[in-house]
Amino acid sequence: MALRRGLPRGSNLGVMLLATQVLGFGMDKIPPATLALIVGQTAIFLDMFPKLFPTVDTVCLNPFMVYHNKEWRRLVLGALSHGSDMHLYYNMLSLFYKGSWLEKRFGTVYFVYLISIFTVLTSIVYIGLELLLGNMLSCAVGFSGVLFAIKVLTTHYSPNEPTRLLGFIPVPSKHIYWAELLLIQMLVPNASFVGHLAGILVGLAYIWGPLRFFMDIFLQPQGKSCQSSRAQRTSFNARGSSGYSYASRASPSAPAYDETAYSSATHSRNYYSYTGGLDEDEQYQRAMQQSMNDNRQTPNSQGLHPNLDDLRSRRAQFYS
Repeated sequence: MALRRGLPRGSNLGVMLLATQVLGFGMDKIPPATLALIVGQTAIFLDMFPKLFPTVDTVCLNPFMVYHNKEWRRLVLGALSHGSDMHLYYNMLSLFYKGSWLEKRFGTVYFVYLISIFTVLTSIVYIGLELLLGNMLSCAVGFSGVLFAIKVLTTHYSPNEPTRLLGFIPVPSKHIYWAELLLIQMLVPNASFVGHLAGILVGLAYIWGPLRFFMDIFLQPQGKSCQSSRAQRTSFNARGSSGYSYASRASPSAPAYDETAYSSATHSRNYYSYTGGLDEDEQYQRAMQQSMNDNRQTPNSQGLHPNLDDLRSRRAQFYS
């Protein structure tokens, strides 16, 4: 989410970069709702809906226009608009990874439901915070507030792995969004700190507050990962500390949208013995990593398990 200051949009380099990323990955591999959000917001930026989005200034989140003039449409339209091509590019690239992961976990229907609620609530919290701060004339656009909200969810449901901000600053992964909030504000002063903070607060309300309880009254997640995760946790608790084999639970059809696929951190083998707290996506990812590590082992690393045929051959040569 960026503060709108009447700057020109400039070139469409960001749109071309985004198209290259999406087409290079394969549109058929992106979950439908995530793909629709990316394509839709790109079309909005390219002025394909001039009646709904005449200019950025007429749809941006302005506390005065929303609260006093009752222009409620800005609560949604402002989040779907972007001030520049690179603003669009970075937001949609983030949505590409986070949205794909969450949509596979929750199911498409619930993901659409989640994004709809998060979009409206993030805008409402933003307006409320700006009113408290007395910033009646601020004008913000962009999807990054919603992205911060779903960032809270992705970090909550992902393994608690060491994370390094900018490649060298160690930050607990469960709190990485707080570090990103401060970092983005330092690197991009024009970014809306209040908008990003509003997204984090909405995400925390879902994870730790009552939001998920009320949302799940009307609709519950239907993704395979959620169902398998609940079943696996029940099985794990019933079997005590023995747990179950990691690889035996990994499904060949498990989705590969987990952002942890891009992590270079290594994990001890003891981690694979207990998988009660992991969902299907996470188990599949770790099983693949373990398999790759096993394939890279040298013959000397298997000294505890010698080749029986080789031993027989050596013994025959010794006694011949």
